Amino acid sequence: MQRQTWGALLLMLSAIAGDAGAAGVVVRIYPMTTVSCQLDSIQAKFTAAKSTYRMTGRCDQHLKYEDHVEVIPIPWTSEGAYAPGQGKVVETILLNGNPPLRGKIDTRLGCVEDPWLVMGKAACTQPVFSSAGDVQALDYIVAYLRGGFEQTLKPNTTGFSYDRAALVAQRPRDLQAEQQALAEAARLAQEAARKEAQQLQKRVQPGSTLLENLAPFVVSPTAGSHHLGMTTVPIKLTPPPGRVTVTLYTVKIERKNPGGTWALVTALPIGLAQASSPSGYLGWGAGGPDGRSLSLMASPGTYRITAQVSAPQQTGWSLPAEFVVMSTNKAIQRAPKAFGP
Repeated sequence: MQRQTWGALLLMLSAIAGDAGAAGVVVRIYPMTTVSCQLDSIQAKFTAAKSTYRMTGRCDQHLKYEDHVEVIPIPWTSEGAYAPGQGKVVETILLNGNPPLRGKIDTRLGCVEDPWLVMGKAACTQPVFSSAGDVQALDYIVAYLRGGFEQTLKPNTTGFSYDRAALVAQRPRDLQAEQQALAEAARLAQEAARKEAQQLQKRVQPGSTLLENLAPFVVSPTAGSHHLGMTTVPIKLTPPPGRVTVTLYTVKIERKNPGGTWALVTALPIGLAQASSPSGYLGWGAGGPDGRSLSLMASPGTYRITAQVSAPQQTGWSLPAEFVVMSTNKAIQRAPKAFGP
């Protein structure tokens, strides 16, 4: 019913405008509506997985009547994110005006670069725009935002003027802080495991003679397995048989010299949780966090691995499992031929 009323009204206005135009009279339909938006603040947080942006601002909807102009402020907040690994961009804008000027704008894009850090055109495709709220009250501002989004193929908030150079400089600092926090968390976890192992030393355990005859089992790397040099070699262990409490293992990795003797490469303390996890312990083979530690680097050669329970009480050593680390060149040469005559 309401649509029919508006349709009849528009038809009447069109007829009036047509008659007035023929008579040389200009007809204006009030109020004339325009929208202007501004940015008040922007905060960014960068991690290796995602860049997040939070912004606040205000849009003013100007209603121009014949004798005055009414300005309706509509505060807004937004949260946008760019996931570089997926090339995924999302943004949600909340319009927080007085009822009924409340709603939500959701946009999505696929981008090969962070659109909040790029001036001008960004390499983005697959635009998706959706809105929710009072359709009639927000119709003009939604159309305003949709037009800007579809024209630029960038999130709406990227159209504001802000200090992009400062954000570009902030990103490496945030990433460095993230790595430091992860390293500190790992250190604290290892320290907690060590203290827990010390506290558990007083628990009842099998006699020392029996413990010497028990040993964990090396699940990975398996005997005879081959691995690429300078890549992670997962280490998985299972506890000794019987009711033996395990909190910490010691894993010994040795490398065979040209003369046939074995030389110790490293002895690694590995917690029960890491050794028993589906992925195993992933700290050996690739050279450690900086990729330069020789004791954590798998260079080409023949290796063997043995393990023992080291806390809360020591057991005997497992049977050695020999494995081979190949150079990348050899691995490429051994690859089957897939194409060609």
